[in-house]
Amino acid sequence: MPAGNAGRVTWQGDVPPQKWMNFYTKVLSKFATQTGLKLALKVEIAPEGGVSGQKVDEIKVALRELGLSDEISTE
Repeated sequence: MPAGNAGRVTWQGDVPPQKWMNFYTKVLSKFATQTGLKLALKVEIAPEGGVSGQKVDEIKVALRELGLSDEISTE
């Protein structure tokens, strides 16, 4: 690794939903086509009145369509 280069960069914080696309564009897209980018994501959806069973099913379908696990927890 060249002198002055960081071997790894990590960041942890909250990204407001309205800024997610900007976060991807300004931070992640520069590394999206290279190896070594790993994302760990925790999503919490807790609107007033809760999430309907239909919305939960829609989330599961969307996750499967993306090739991701559809295992979610509900309370």
